[in-house]
Amino acid sequence: MNINITSGIQIGGFLYPVKMDTGNNKALRAVARVAECDNLNHCIGIDTDQSPESISENFLHEAIEAINHIYCHDELTHDKITQLGYGLHQVMESLGVKFGRN
Repeated sequence: MNINITSGIQIGGFLYPVKMDTGNNKALRAVARVAECDNLNHCIGIDTDQSPESISENFLHEAIEAINHIYCHDELTHDKITQLGYGLHQVMESLGVKFGRN
């Protein structure tokens, strides 16, 4: 099952648009990243020049970054966010769920 995330996701009452376009790809590469959660502007950017599995994993990681910011007041370390992201990604993959664009 492929879930289209390009319309964005709701987190804590905020709509986080998910940017997945060539302009976003260039902006991410300029700062040597494949994905980014901007909590100031409430948006997530994903570089689309990755495998579908990597896009899914990076999306989950960035969504957890936003959840951490809104609900946990940034108390989770980046290592914990990464661990949660990998674990959640493994569960989603085992269920056949991928996040991206259709």
